[in-house]
Amino acid sequence: MTRLHTLCRTAVAALMLAATALPAAAEDDFGIWTDLSAEKKINKQFAADLSVGFRAEDRLNHDTRWSVGTGLSYKPVKGLKLSAGYSLIRDFSLSEAKAKYKDNGNLSGYNVDHGFWRTKHRFTFDISGKHTFGRLTVGLRERFQMTHSNSAKTLRDKYRQPLAYQPGYPGETWTYNGMEFCSYELDQDDKSGKTTHYLRSRLSAEYDIRHCPLTPYAAVEWSHSLDDAMALAKTRLTLGTDWKISKKHSVSLAYIYQDGAGDDDSGTNNIHVIEVGYKFSF
Repeated sequence: MTRLHTLCRTAVAALMLAATALPAAAEDDFGIWTDLSAEKKINKQFAADLSVGFRAEDRLNHDTRWSVGTGLSYKPVKGLKLSAGYSLIRDFSLSEAKAKYKDNGNLSGYNVDHGFWRTKHRFTFDISGKHTFGRLTVGLRERFQMTHSNSAKTLRDKYRQPLAYQPGYPGETWTYNGMEFCSYELDQDDKSGKTTHYLRSRLSAEYDIRHCPLTPYAAVEWSHSLDDAMALAKTRLTLGTDWKISKKHSVSLAYIYQDGAGDDDSGTNNIHVIEVGYKFSF
């Protein structure tokens, strides 16, 4: 039992050490993602699942996503799985600023959109395969993802006429981003509905530690936009471990580093995430 506890503690320590060892830029974001799921095995080939998720980002200052999803999977042969799923997502877009320029290249001002919530409908179709080499299991998942975002409304701050280009201006000024502007307007901006399509490729590896309930794993995922000639939108690196408490109950803990942004992300800042999950299988 002492050896078992030592191995488990070592696995967790390695996960946390790797997470803290990676460099973080001052502008990088930090968040916590959680997921609760239940899986029902219908027979040896079919299984159904239900999940609920929550995310807090903006350095934990704002909850940014609530979701509920369901799916069905089918295993035609050993090592191969086909899956389809649907998720209802309530997603928050953080405040975003865009600089405006004149034809001569001079800054004319900023449009600053306030944060806003919108509802999304997501459909996913997966093909997953895995193969075991001794205690090491390597997996590959290809996911087609289609997301429809409903229309939404938000407020927009419009800053115009930088004071630096208006010498001798005697009137009121407004300050944004360290600059003073001679004109300010609060307007409403309508965010139209949109549908996006992504191909998400995930390569993973997990290791079965002898006599230990923890299974450490690592994964890298690339998201390519099918609406933009397969342009790479973001890359996600994951280092974590699964802990099988019993035959029906398991928990997971992971560190995620994401570079870039897709249709779920506000802005383009990189983000460091601690992900916690619980799964009930029956």
